[in-house]
Amino acid sequence: MAASKLDLVLRDFLVESQENLQRLDQNLVRLEEEPENLDLLADVFRTIHSIKGSAGFLALSHLEELAHATEEVLSKARSGEMRLEARQMTCVLHAIDSIRAILASLEQTGTEGTQSFQFIIEHLRLISAGQNPPVGNHEGCPEAVAATPPAAESAPVPAPQIAHPSPLPQHQAAGKVEDASEKHPEAAEDVRIRVNVAILDHLMNLTGELVLARNQVVRKASDSRDPTWQPIAQQLHHVVSDLQETMLKARMQEIRQVFGLFPRLVHDTSHQHGKQVQLRMEGEKTELDRTLIEGLKEPLIHLIRNAIDHGIETPETRRQQGKPAAGTISIRAYHESGQVMITVSEDGAGIDVERIRQQALAQGLIAPHQAESISDHALLEMIFRPGFSTAKTVTNISGRGVGMDVVKRHINQMGGTIEIATTPGQGTTFHIRLPMTLAIISGLLVSAHDRQFVIPQRNLEELVRLDQEQSHEHAIYQLAGAEVYQLRGELLPIVRLTNILQLPPRELTEDDNPHIVVLSAGERRFGLFVENVRDTEEIVVKPLGRHIRQVACYDGATILGDGDVALILNIRGLFAAARFHLEEMQQRAEQLQTRAAQPSQNEEQRQTIVLFTAGPNECYGVPLAFVERIETFPAASIETSGGQEVLQYRGEVLPLMRLEPLLHLSAPPPSASLSLLVFSIEKEIGLVVQRVINTVEISTQIDTKRFQQKGVLGSTIVNGLAVLVLDIHGLIELAYPSWYQQLLVSKLTEEERRQTRVLLVEDSKFFMNIEQSYLTSAGYQVLTALHGQEALDLLEQQPVDVVVTDIDMPYCNGYELTQAIKSRAEWQHIPVMAVTALSGEEDRRKGMAVGIDEYKIKLDREEVLRALEQLILRTRKRGDVR
Repeated sequence: MAASKLDLVLRDFLVESQENLQRLDQNLVRLEEEPENLDLLADVFRTIHSIKGSAGFLALSHLEELAHATEEVLSKARSGEMRLEARQMTCVLHAIDSIRAILASLEQTGTEGTQSFQFIIEHLRLISAGQNPPVGNHEGCPEAVAATPPAAESAPVPAPQIAHPSPLPQHQAAGKVEDASEKHPEAAEDVRIRVNVAILDHLMNLTGELVLARNQVVRKASDSRDPTWQPIAQQLHHVVSDLQETMLKARMQEIRQVFGLFPRLVHDTSHQHGKQVQLRMEGEKTELDRTLIEGLKEPLIHLIRNAIDHGIETPETRRQQGKPAAGTISIRAYHESGQVMITVSEDGAGIDVERIRQQALAQGLIAPHQAESISDHALLEMIFRPGFSTAKTVTNISGRGVGMDVVKRHINQMGGTIEIATTPGQGTTFHIRLPMTLAIISGLLVSAHDRQFVIPQRNLEELVRLDQEQSHEHAIYQLAGAEVYQLRGELLPIVRLTNILQLPPRELTEDDNPHIVVLSAGERRFGLFVENVRDTEEIVVKPLGRHIRQVACYDGATILGDGDVALILNIRGLFAAARFHLEEMQQRAEQLQTRAAQPSQNEEQRQTIVLFTAGPNECYGVPLAFVERIETFPAASIETSGGQEVLQYRGEVLPLMRLEPLLHLSAPPPSASLSLLVFSIEKEIGLVVQRVINTVEISTQIDTKRFQQKGVLGSTIVNGLAVLVLDIHGLIELAYPSWYQQLLVSKLTEEERRQTRVLLVEDSKFFMNIEQSYLTSAGYQVLTALHGQEALDLLEQQPVDVVVTDIDMPYCNGYELTQAIKSRAEWQHIPVMAVTALSGEEDRRKGMAVGIDEYKIKLDREEVLRALEQLILRTRKRGDVR
């Protein structure tokens, strides 16, 4: 046989054998769990038989002898003459490692190597003869191979130079054909060809250059006055797009090539640590770019080892905790929103956040005054720091502080993110998000200070367009010293691209097109203010020069259709650059939104309101928690329908309210533009005001006696000005009396609600007025108490049908009140519903443990009323309501 032809045969043999060995590892691990599975055993035997036959054909004597000895053991097991117990299976696994070592040597040096595997061959022969091999390590078996499964090469390998064997006799050639017939059925119908990876990469680079040229031709054609260029450009666009899609598909590989490493890895590592571990894998056919496949191996291998070493407990410990003796590691891959999601989870002990806190203090990563206030999320991120480890002992797998930082670095280099979720005693899950390819991506073209940048489409959640007036005064506003945008009720942190990149500021012009680009960086969301949004474009990622490669804000560069160069933004890098600003601002915003509902013992309850003007330039406020959006619109766009003012808004007809007729105010001065506060009370409704001033923080201890009027909660002083704080539910009832009747689908009649006595227990007058307003509007009789002790005193005096209580109160809190009610025989029938801002799962569990029947969050009027009605109906069905 000619040398070149033999080299091709050997190359195909190496590629095929690596694929077979990967499948063999999985099947042998399964066979250990299912020793009676004859189909598995037959498949394993055929794989070894095929390797032996090919080795003989290529005159690879050491490999042939080793494969033959392994085949003899499997043949005896297949015929039923022997059973593969743990010791025999271990010997077979070591034989597979030895075969893999010979193949690796062939790939690297062109020879079978000098290492002797005679010792393991003798052990295999003893097993075939029905004898047990001695206990101990197998000399010649490379332990590194067993400990670290090698990368399964799916791509062709360079043809190594080996000594050419003499031509085969005819009968041997015929035997080779017979051997081939014992391979899997799919191998017989070969509809694929093997292409050298270097050729595939070169084709991808050429396709990228063609995409750039296509973009330039399309841009030039659109600018040209010659109409004949348009159809040519369109045809080129379609052809190149199809070519690009086809090339991306050609580079795609199933993730099972990586997943195939894990059964053997889990088997060996768990046995090494005396643990029992089951492996579950899902989504093995999920595809992604081959370069990402290669980059995934090391991070995932480390996560699995870490899960076995740190996460899964010993069988004895798990039994003591009421868990199954065997732990479970689950790996799942799937596509979501054009990205690849991979989760690695285990049901072990979970990560000890307190231990991380102490270790971070000991290593000086956080100051003592930060130790109590730092979030669990921030503490969990500590494990990705270089050198950080909470392991009490150092093993050959972990504990040296090397690994998790490498995992995150590898994932980030692939354009991905990794997040942690852990529950003490239940386990830990790592969420990995990756792009499907890094070669050609879809990007949004934006500009800041007349410089163009590309935002990868995978990080983009939505675009919010701003007009010139909104971008400065109304849409983006100051909150606790930072900029925010209220997006559907959420306070979205805003950072400006010019600030992050330290570009000089400039005034916006009429030609600008300002937008907020809503981006995600892992679990974090923030808005990026840009001066202009151009278009989306398929771009080819070009590497950066050495002098800016280390700048975290950039991922690469590209050439645009007009020939200009644009930098590709790294969203995680942008987030890191603005991280302290964002985290501080988010903390402040969260504190402002929750402080009123979760005050400390020595802190006055506070609430954030939106401050605005109406009527003859008077100041009013409405709780920020009710406001869905704040808009500015032309006054001339208001229409009238059925005698009510409406506005065409986002494709719908939005009903409007004005304070002037509802509260009998003087008419406001005329204005070309007005502000709109949009509320979502089952459906959206808008309050027209003169001008939104700002958001301000006020005490919830407002004056509720001076202005006793429907639609008004009370009054307060803000910066020396008297401000009426409004009750949005009361205003809606004044403007649209049938609003709530239309929305309320009730099983209680109006008469039944009028006869139901509700005891409302709330220490904040602010929240009490809101809740009392909508309970009374729904038709219930409402009694009030400012704390649990006052509620108990009132229960002694008169009958009550249901109690609605806050949790965090002085004198007697909601938990203590519920315990007292449930412990008295004459009160046990009374159902208790908590309406609170303490929404954590631990708070909910504690409430249910003391007897709270229903648990709802403050200010959600519809949900509270629905839950209250259902609670009353359930109680009446049991016959408890008297």
